[in-house]
Amino acid sequence: MIDPFFDSLATALGGQIAVALGSAAQGALDKVRGLLRRRDDPTTLAALEAAESGAGRPQIEALAERLDQVAQDDPEFGAELREAGAEVHHELSATQNRVVNQNSGTVRTLIQGEQINGDITFN
Repeated sequence: MIDPFFDSLATALGGQIAVALGSAAQGALDKVRGLLRRRDDPTTLAALEAAESGAGRPQIEALAERLDQVAQDDPEFGAELREAGAEVHHELSATQNRVVNQNSGTVRTLIQGEQINGDITFN
């Protein structure tokens, strides 16, 4: 199963929803595209170019599979992709009135959720 993160990136790179992205996510998408182009990997570049050509969902899925494989084969590069593309993934995940919970840093008590019914008590 393809990591949903890489599916989001591939969908955005393929232009399927790029026009709907905000400026921060568009900047993140440009960083991801730059990382992929600087990598000396003809297979990944071919998948990127095929997805960017607007050919359709099969090419986007092929790119998502390739990004997932590259991230598994090279965890350091995978971490760079995740860092560069986080804004894209979060923005795409927040569609249809969904909530994206995100925290970075140290907190003592944190509750994140889409919908909470009832009381919450901190002791």
